[in-house]
Amino acid sequence: MADMLIVRKRSTKWELTMNYRNLLAVTVVATSLLASPVSYAATVVHSPVNAMFGKTKTVKLTLLNDSTTPVEVKAGDEVVKLDAGKPVTLNLQPGTRVVYNTSTDKQQAGSLIAEVSSSLNGATIHLK
Repeated sequence: MADMLIVRKRSTKWELTMNYRNLLAVTVVATSLLASPVSYAATVVHSPVNAMFGKTKTVKLTLLNDSTTPVEVKAGDEVVKLDAGKPVTLNLQPGTRVVYNTSTDKQQAGSLIAEVSSSLNGATIHLK
């Protein structure tokens, strides 16, 4: 009978050791599973590319008045007068809308001439 008690005490001590090991293993696995998505999300920084280089791109665009009368156009907030037959070069931000500011015999005031994009860089737009 004494031998059985000794064996039981040994097995109880062994069981406690295994329980602590299992608890430790479960804690480590749970922490690693929860920590990896959190650490990935915390390191993502969304910054615009222009902010990284500190300089925004402008588009160089030439407007040429091919009509016989002067025309006023509005590029963003700026009003530009185009004399007949004379080109005017503008440096504009992409997305800027260029519209007629005055009515002509062919166009109404507010009609869209162009919306500036990088594909228009160096282009000449003829207004008739």
